[in-house]
Parts: sequence; structure tokens; C-alpha cells
Amino acid sequence: MNRKAILTAIAVTVIGAGTVTASSAFAQTETPVQDPMNSLIQKISDKFGLNKEEVQAVFDESHKERHAAMQADFEAQLSQYVENGEITEAQKQLILKKRQEMDADRQSNKDSFKNLSKDERKVKMDDKKAELDAWATENKIDLKYLMPHGGKGHGMGGRGSFDRQDHMGKTPIRPTTIQ
Repeated sequence: MNRKAILTAIAVTVIGAGTVTASSAFAQTETPVQDPMNSLIQKISDKFGLNKEEVQAVFDESHKERHAAMQADFEAQLSQYVENGEITEAQKQLILKKRQEMDADRQSNKDSFKNLSKDERKVKMDDKKAELDAWATENKIDLKYLMPHGGKGHGMGGRGSFDRQDHMGKTPIRPTTIQ
């Protein structure tokens, strides 16, 4: 296995778990948090004697690929809602625009959020929620359509759905309980 393949395998394995862990840790603390992904990238670099920038580049590339796949999956789901008559094409376009605005806002405020206390973050999040509720009411859109798979899935605290298809059109295998 070559160096890039190793980095890619590590990045893919860690990004999903690291995102959940990082957001959980970030949400539970009162003080600013170090970026856990940066720490992980440094550990991988040190452990395998790799250039930190190369490891970071692989993580960034993997993240972009996953984001693009999730976006395509979300757009396909919205198209299905339009086809089913649940939302209009105009509402679909409003939803896509709003998601893009929310992503841009989240990216631009990411660093400032880290320096807020838990209570300050809650106030900011409550304000964002109120703005979003007003937008949804104004556009006659149920907020469930703004979330992947109608509020199900891994975004916004969801647990995932084993019945839905992934972005490649494959139905994931349902886990079984070993007794």
C-alpha cells in the first residue's frame, strides 16, 4: 500500500468518528476547545513519520469528497420531495440556497464560536433557530426539508437510517444483534 493510500484510509476512517467526537466535546465544554482533528493529524504525522501538510491535505480532500456526496444525496432527496408533491421546485431552490447560506455562515463564524461559553453559544444558537423558524414560516417550508432525509440521518443530531439508500444508490446492510 502506498503512502497516499495509507493516508486516505486513515482519513476516511477517522473523519466520521472525529467529527462526532469533536462536536460532542465542543458542545459539552465551557472553555474554548483545541481542534481535535488538528491534534489527530499531528499524531498521525508523528506516528508514521509523515509530513503534516500531506496528512492535512488528505483529510481535506476526503472531507470535500464526502461533503460533495452528501450534497448530491440531499439534492436528490429534495427532487424526490418535489416529485412526490411535498414541496415545489421553487421551495427546493429556496432550501438549497438557505443550506448554502447556513454552510457559509457556519464556516465564517466557526472560530468565533470556539471562544464563547456554553451559555453564549446557546444564546447564539437560539437566535439562529429563531431566524430559521421565521424563514421557514415566511416561505411555507417545513424545517424537516432543510435537513438531510427529512431530519433523519447523521446531520443535526440524527442517528441515521438503515432503510435509506446511500449517495451511491446502495441500501446499507442492516446490522444484526449477536446473541
